[in-house]
Amino acid sequence: MLARERAISYACRKSKSTRAPAAAQAAVSFPSGYCETSMETVATLQDAKKWLTWEEYAVFCCTMHLHTAVDIPGILGYCGAFKVFLASAPASLLTSLSITDVLDEDTGKGYQRPYNKWHSLDFRRYIVQPSASTIPLVFNLRPEFRKRWRLLHHQGGPPILRLHRGQPCLAVVDGQHRLGQLSDLTVPLAFMAYIGLDVRSEMSLFSTINSKSRGLASSLTDYLYSSLTDDLLQEAPHLLLARRLNEDPSSPWFKLIRYGGTSTSSPHRRVSLRMMQKSIGRFLKKIRGAGAKPVDDCYRVILAFWTAVRDTFPDEWQDPRRHILTKGLGLYSLMLLLTDLAESRQFSELTQLEFYRLLEPLRTGIDWGSRGTFAQAGGHKGAVQVYLTLKEKIFDARSSR
Repeated sequence: MLARERAISYACRKSKSTRAPAAAQAAVSFPSGYCETSMETVATLQDAKKWLTWEEYAVFCCTMHLHTAVDIPGILGYCGAFKVFLASAPASLLTSLSITDVLDEDTGKGYQRPYNKWHSLDFRRYIVQPSASTIPLVFNLRPEFRKRWRLLHHQGGPPILRLHRGQPCLAVVDGQHRLGQLSDLTVPLAFMAYIGLDVRSEMSLFSTINSKSRGLASSLTDYLYSSLTDDLLQEAPHLLLARRLNEDPSSPWFKLIRYGGTSTSSPHRRVSLRMMQKSIGRFLKKIRGAGAKPVDDCYRVILAFWTAVRDTFPDEWQDPRRHILTKGLGLYSLMLLLTDLAESRQFSELTQLEFYRLLEPLRTGIDWGSRGTFAQAGGHKGAVQVYLTLKEKIFDARSSR
């Protein structure tokens, strides 16, 4: 008999509980986890520990649902100036034993933001995936809940945090929405619990965590998504084309689009990946909605158009600090113009030479300077105004021929 099975058999014989054999049988196949056990069972297991590793002991205890005590093995350490307990436990267990102190504006008590169900559901959909993970949850073991929690120290073994079912005492500092919809999931989650902080200190930590941290730049989020998506052509063709414009040496946008990181080879990038992919997304929605167009054909048209823009306005293109041509306003307005041109022609007609001809009327009467024709335009409405001005000039020129 394996040492682990000998220990389990020994513990069951010693245990006074008639439920121990069934729990022991479950323990044999239980893969990993931490303890949900009673004081009685812990006492009967002391002699059996010499056959069990601490990991095996935790697995065995995790299957013993005998009374109300919940034991979680972990480690003690410091996070900055404060003592903490670090461990992992099933999500359902942590959910049942945690409390969230949401701010009540009428009484002034609490400090957490209101619960957002959809935010929690998003995390639930993510965390059940095979390769999902997350950073540790953060709790506080408040002094006023002292009767509900206890830290145990066993010679030669890890510290154990003892909690009790039906008596929540893990005050959530960070992780409210991650736990919000996990009450029925046993996925293990790492956590860190501050030991005995008062509510004021806990509130200060919450404020620091949420006000000092800086979210990811939207362009970096887009870049990471595009790098992690297996079939970008199907999932996000607008992102695929935006990245191709930046990574294609023949593109006028080659290495001029910011991904949200740093760059030594091209430090003066002009537009963000978010801006570019959104403008391309609108173009694709209009063009492909009117009839299926292969993504490669769409890229050919976009590439030809921007090459013609660069060649039509070479000085403005080379001097982005003093001109808005390659900034957000120019990008959005010109992509709107491209959409119009593409909708009124066969795709096969949209060549670089055709775009040179169409853009020719814009060489005169349009000042792309920061203090020029569109100096007062701004935002989405401003981009639409610029687009309408460009469109009017092009179509007026056509009608006068």
